[in-house]
Amino acid sequence: MNILHVSDITLSGAPIRIVDLFNKWTSHKARHLVWEPVTGFRKFKTDLLAKGMSRDEILGWFGWADIIHYHNRHASLEVFKVIDRKDVPFRKSIIQIHSPKDKVIAQEDVRLAKLPLAIVAQYQVREWPEANYVVPNVVDVTEPIHQRCNYVAGKVPVVSYAPSNWNARGWDDKGYELVNPLLKRLSLNDMVKYQLIVQQPHQTVLEMKRLADIGIDEIATGSYHLSSLEYLSLGIPCFANVDDQTEAVVKELTGATTIPWIKADKTTFKPILLDMLGNKQSWVELGAESRIWMEKFWNPQVLINHYTEMYEDL
Repeated sequence: MNILHVSDITLSGAPIRIVDLFNKWTSHKARHLVWEPVTGFRKFKTDLLAKGMSRDEILGWFGWADIIHYHNRHASLEVFKVIDRKDVPFRKSIIQIHSPKDKVIAQEDVRLAKLPLAIVAQYQVREWPEANYVVPNVVDVTEPIHQRCNYVAGKVPVVSYAPSNWNARGWDDKGYELVNPLLKRLSLNDMVKYQLIVQQPHQTVLEMKRLADIGIDEIATGSYHLSSLEYLSLGIPCFANVDDQTEAVVKELTGATTIPWIKADKTTFKPILLDMLGNKQSWVELGAESRIWMEKFWNPQVLINHYTEMYEDL
């Protein structure tokens, strides 16, 4: 089975992670055709760069595929300004949405494409209840960059925070206006070493996270993001405001009876964090438990099974 992923941007590396997972762990072949490889300073691994390709080259990749996995858009994709959609051979296809529903283009594309819809098991479950499939965001826990060996907790914990957009007020509001000043104050009082990660290439982000003792994803939206999965895979306890619906979806997807996140919102984050800082053993044990959970419930075979079942059902 040849699977072609198509997107305008890298989408925080989500498509290429699926591609790498399938190429590493299965006999299937997967490629990612992306138009724009860099968004600001946010640089993720890329595969096939459509921008600059000829019409025939782009059509060649569509012809190679048995399954076409679109991401976030369909008719409005940049590749369809180079080729005519009518020239794309019929293939089993699906659109995976990574964005909230208030993105008008995404709504129009989903309605007009009349293709099956997939979403990840995060806040998108609330935004897109009509979705046909719920799949996990991919982090390969076996990759060295997602593992940490010989960890020894420092005397003063490194608290890591990687908000993708510090001015956000919607789906990507990670509570920056509360988290950032609090961690700055704690750092000035030598209670933490504050690691703020912004506008860095993804490889640099992962290397920085490996140095952390405690991670913070978000405390605002009732969800979690890829950042969480990276912290948890490294055996780093991670804060996220996972609401009841998101927790239920994760449990249903994985079969787990518990979730590894430290659940906190804007009112509970500070007291929970301060309590952790006063008990070094707590963050060490929570981190170890997080890694065990990821190995059991978010391992490559589990992830592959979800996507393979979806493809076979198309």
